[in-house]
Amino acid sequence: MFETALTYLVESDDGVETTLTGSILTLLAWLLIPAIVVAGYFQRALAATNAGEPAPPFGDWGGLFGEGLRAIGVVVAYAALPVVLLGAVLASLLAFTVETTVVTDAGVATDPRAVVEPVASADPGLLGVAVVFGGLALAGVTGLVAWYVLPAALARLAVEGRFGAAFELRELASVVATAPYATGWLLALAVLVVDGAVVGALASIPFLGWALAPFAIFYFTAVAVSLYGQGYREATRAGGREAAGDRRTVA
Repeated sequence: MFETALTYLVESDDGVETTLTGSILTLLAWLLIPAIVVAGYFQRALAATNAGEPAPPFGDWGGLFGEGLRAIGVVVAYAALPVVLLGAVLASLLAFTVETTVVTDAGVATDPRAVVEPVASADPGLLGVAVVFGGLALAGVTGLVAWYVLPAALARLAVEGRFGAAFELRELASVVATAPYATGWLLALAVLVVDGAVVGALASIPFLGWALAPFAIFYFTAVAVSLYGQGYREATRAGGREAAGDRRTVA
């Protein structure tokens, strides 16, 4: 699985051209449209990996843009719940630690128009502490689950071609609970960690490093995508079950 992923780009017929094109688009990702196109390319790479095909070339730019938009929509949807939970926790923390009080004179409240002053670091009480830490734990767990399931959701989107396929929980559960998917996900995580280290080292080199960083980002991301795709493919074939793409072809 890992060796196949490492040579995923270079073994395709247009590997050099694809890598250069993807690296240039990654360099221009701050313009947003190139970033969306790259996201669409990785969706096609997931579909190709699921079908046992080599890395696809860039082409049909409008189609890539549309696929990239759908992929980004799925990412935003999966990130929404952890972000909302975290926001709610932070709002609760702010409410517990900052209170208002009415200025009084000799224990008697002054004019109703008295100044209201914030009092920082007020004791929130045990209940407040429990709510905050419980919320943080829930947001963290939800974020980890979303992070783990997201590649499978994107793979289903790529294979099925339907936006709703990324949210079919029963089908996703049957994939993410398998050893092949977990293996692919963990290997991809290791690749992305190495990618971060390499890009950080390159970024410290003026000019030359900045030019090489987009190449590293695109290449290592393609390796991770290949691992996600292989894990999804093996998971959907576990127990003699065909992948959704094969069922659709037979039909």
